Parts: sequence; structure tokens; C-alpha cells
Amino acid sequence: MSRIEMAVLRLRQLQKKRGAPADRFALIDFDQAERDPQRAQRAIALAIENDIKVLWQRPCFEALLLRHLEGKSANRPPDTPGAIKALEKEWVDYAKPMTRVNLAKRIDRTAVLRAAAVEPDLATLLQCIGLA
Repeated sequence: MSRIEMAVLRLRQLQKKRGAPADRFALIDFDQAERDPQRAQRAIALAIENDIKVLWQRPCFEALLLRHLEGKSANRPPDTPGAIKALEKEWVDYAKPMTRVNLAKRIDRTAVLRAAAVEPDLATLLQCIGLA
């Protein structure tokens, strides 16, 4: 909920300054929604009200990140601890939080397209921003 609220606030700021983007996305960990379904429903409703498409990272960011790696696009850890363990096995120097620069050392366009091939929401995002 707090991430969607922050996105809505940022959109309002953008609308005052230069206009908000037509296509709006928020990446949200699915495991967070599972922990508090009522809060997740409120977040989804707020996202819909503000034309924000929620992209679910199942179960979490690390799992989605894992699917960017070669040979791991079908890897679907069942939970966050499993996702972190699997990612750290494949990416020994992965550390959270990781800067964009360090992410880019391992995740390039090919890796993003690899993940998008098994993540329809990610594919939609890439189409909207002209990368697919």
C-alpha cells in the first residue's frame, strides 16, 4: 500500500510540473500481498483509481531477478527465502540493495528480454517503454 501511495504522490507532483506518463507501472512483491490481502486489495484499488498497472513479482524481487539470468528463466522459488538463496547461488556477489550500476553489470537488455519471455507483465512494460 505504501508503495502505491508513494507512486500516487509522485504522479501528482509530475502532473503539476510537466505531466505524468500515460503508462504507469508499479513493481510489487506478491508475498507482501499474501501477508495482508485486505491491504493489498486497497492498494490495487488505489492503483486502479490512478491508472497504475501493478506488476506482481512472484514471490518477490529476487525471484524475478533470478529469471533474468541465463538458464534460470523457468526458476520459480516458492518463497522469498528460497528466492534469495537461489539468486545468491547464481550471483555470488549479489547484495541488497544493489545500485543500478552494479545491477547493469549482470543484467543487460538480453537478460531483461529473457525474463520478459516468461513474465507477461514485464513484457507489457517493455512494450510500453519501447524496449520490446
